[in-house]
Parts: sequence; C-alpha cells; structure tokens
Amino acid sequence: MGNRTIRRFSVVLVSAAVLLGVFAACASSTPSSAPPKTSLAIGGRNTSAAGMADGAVKSEAKETAAESPSSQAASQARKAAGKEKIIEQLSYQIETLEFDESIKKIQSLCSKMGGYVQDSSVFGNSLVQKDLRSANYVLRIPQEKLVPFKNSAGSIGNILNFSSSSENISEKYYDTEARLKSLRTQQERLLALMQKSGSLADVVALEKALADVNYQIEELTGTLRKYDSLIDYSTVNIQLNEVVKPTELEKTPVSVGDKIQKQFKDSLRALGGFGEGVLVFLIGGSPILLPLVLIAIVVAFLIRKKRKQAKKENKQPVAPLLTKSLSDEKKEEPENKT
Repeated sequence: MGNRTIRRFSVVLVSAAVLLGVFAACASSTPSSAPPKTSLAIGGRNTSAAGMADGAVKSEAKETAAESPSSQAASQARKAAGKEKIIEQLSYQIETLEFDESIKKIQSLCSKMGGYVQDSSVFGNSLVQKDLRSANYVLRIPQEKLVPFKNSAGSIGNILNFSSSSENISEKYYDTEARLKSLRTQQERLLALMQKSGSLADVVALEKALADVNYQIEELTGTLRKYDSLIDYSTVNIQLNEVVKPTELEKTPVSVGDKIQKQFKDSLRALGGFGEGVLVFLIGGSPILLPLVLIAIVVAFLIRKKRKQAKKENKQPVAPLLTKSLSDEKKEEPENKT
C-alpha cells in the first residue's frame, strides 16, 4: 500500500515537471511576441514620418529656445555695432507772396537733395477767380540730406510753423531680423526633410508646413523693407499758402504797456479790416447794387408824388363847395314847381 502511494506521487511529480518544461519551451520558442514589437516599431516609425513636419517644427522651437540667450547676445552685439534705426519726420507751414516760384523751389530743392515727391495737391486758381491758392506736398528726402534741407527750407517762403519727430525702431527692427533668420533656417530643414520623405502623406504635411513658413518669411521681409524705406528716406510734409501780405510774427506781450499797445493795434487792424470789407462789398457789388438803388429811388419818388396829390385834395376850401351845392338846389326847386 505504501509502495503504490509512492509510485502515484512520483508519477504526479514527473507529469508536473514535464508540463512545466513544455510551457517553458513554448514561452522561449514562441516567435509571436517579437513580430508585434517589430510591427509596433514599424507602425511608430510610419506615424512619426507622417508627422515629420511637426517634429521638425518642435525641434526647431527647442533649439531656438536653447539658443535664445546667444541670439539675444548677438542682437545686442548687432545693436552696438550697427547704427540706430531711427525714423524722422518734418512738417512745415509756409506762406508766400509768389506761389508759382515757391512751387518751383520745392521741386528743385527736392531733386537737389536726391529725394522724390510722394504726394502733391494744389487748390485754387488765380487765373479765373483771382483767389488765393494753397498746396500740400509730401517729400521723401534721404536721411543724410535732411540737415541741408532744413537749412535751405527758408528759401521757399516765410516759415510760420515747424515741427520734427523721430522714432527709434532699433529693437523692433533687429527682433524682426532675428525671427526672419530663424524662419529661413526652419525653411531649409523642411526642404531637407522633404527630400528624404517618400510617402505621399509625409510630402503633403511637409508642404503645408513649408507654405506656412514661406508666408511668414514674406511678411517679415515686407516689414523690413518698409522699415528700411522709412529709415533711409525721411518724410517731409509741406503746407504752402499764398498770401497778399506776409504775417508779422509778434512777441508775446509781458508788461501792461505791451498788452495795451497790442490791443490798440488789434483794434485798428480790425477797424481797417471792417472798412476794407465794406468798401470791397460796395465796389464789388455795384453791378447789382446800382440797379437796386435806382429802382428804390423811382419807387420812393412815385410814393412821394402820390402823397402830395392826396394832401392837395384834402386841403381844398369848404365854402365854395357849399355855395355850389346851394345854387344847385335853387335851380332844382323851380323845375319841380313847373
């Protein structure tokens, strides 16, 4: 009985050992686990190839962030080495007695300084209406010629007002320049990835990313061109007015005597202007005023004549009228008796 139990127990142990060996052999020799890993790796590679553009963009962003201190240092070095990017603008208000000559002087002075007329307009016509004319000019003058232009502007006419303004855009200019350089590097990398990619999906994704980068490059390039134009050629605005008498620039009165004197001059000037206006109105409107005055005189004469006739009729004596009426009654009585 004991031998049978031992034999059964040994058979169970041997069977268990055989089964464990079979399972271990299957686990070690089964090739199904490796292919999934390979397929996943292949699938992961295909997915990353489809998003190769995003990877390039992210890597470029990381590198840009990593290189930001050096790029800032380079930008500061460029600012220190290069000249400041400054936009200058001038504005003039000028009056002149000789309008045509002043127009010629503006154009000749602009050509002499190597600039050009960006915009111009003239108002009024002295040949037809004999009115005073005015003109507006927008000139673009090279920045290095701006000081000689200021010194020669007084030859155009009497300068009433002058103003100048300047804007330093160095920081914006160099930042835009750095962004443009980074985008061009990104453009080159996208082009290199496009040459290596083989699938259609990769090419489409790369072309989309490349189109976006090209658009940003064109936009920043246009911004830099605009900055260069405003920096290299300063803007000069001129308002030219034709006058009969030049304006006298008076100093601001300080003392009481100066204030009284100024007020007295202003009163005389206002009175003279009023008299001049009335004289101009009477002489200028004489073709219309004379007929109206003649008609008014005739109407007044007729009205006066009628009034005189009415007064004469009202002043006739009453006694002759009574005697005449009594004689008429006496003549009527005999007739009635017969």
